[in-house]
Amino acid sequence: MWLILAGIILSLYLLSFVVAPVNYYGKMVLYYMVFFLTAVLHMVYCPFFPKNRDNTYTLAPFFYHMSRLVTGLTIEAEGMEHVEKSDAGYIIMANHQSSLDTYCMAKIWPHRAIILMKKSLMYVPFFGWAAYLSGHEFITRASGASNEVRDHMNLINERIKEERLRVIVFPEGTRNRTFDGQMLPFKKGGFHMAQQSQCAILPVLIYITPDVYDSKRWVFNRGTVRVKVLEPIPTEGLSKDDVNGLLEETQRKMQSALDEMIVKKE
Repeated sequence: MWLILAGIILSLYLLSFVVAPVNYYGKMVLYYMVFFLTAVLHMVYCPFFPKNRDNTYTLAPFFYHMSRLVTGLTIEAEGMEHVEKSDAGYIIMANHQSSLDTYCMAKIWPHRAIILMKKSLMYVPFFGWAAYLSGHEFITRASGASNEVRDHMNLINERIKEERLRVIVFPEGTRNRTFDGQMLPFKKGGFHMAQQSQCAILPVLIYITPDVYDSKRWVFNRGTVRVKVLEPIPTEGLSKDDVNGLLEETQRKMQSALDEMIVKKE
């Protein structure tokens, strides 16, 4: 039995060098297995420190190094000095190119960082439980729950100031599956949060070249992923009338930095 299993694994490994889908899906399966293992590790570790905002920070290195091992991707991060430049809370705004963005964020994961997730994810076995125990926030999207959402967001805004939380937001709202060098239009939610909490925005750019990773063509090769952290964008003194301008300024700076990364890579 073990010989048969070993033979199958060896055959798939050899096929991965010549058959693109085998290589792509094989690495993706391994990557998601690392997700699962990290969630299990959270389930073991977090009950000793329930709802501690630094649980994910503590375990992020495990996810980062294991992901690096199974994907063969090396991350080059620039601007890391901005991540812990201040002890204050802030909003991290990152572009969303693929599921590998989580691996990239693990490289720069700051103290007291949380992600806002839809409430239904809390009930996903292991992943949702681990996120709950790590102090991440779950937002309901049910119709007719606008008052509940508003109250919850107001509470989070207060926690950003009082607990100095760092909230990770993907302003494009979804993965940019047809990435052509241009980011999708930004949604306003994270910018309202930044304005209401009067905390800075920390822009983060992630760029993976198509010759390294391209899900449409089953490309998943060894290579380098570039991550760039820009200088914080202050929001102190801004009113709700300034949110549109803040959004436009942030997207302009992030797109400009992304353009430079693409040109440099080419």
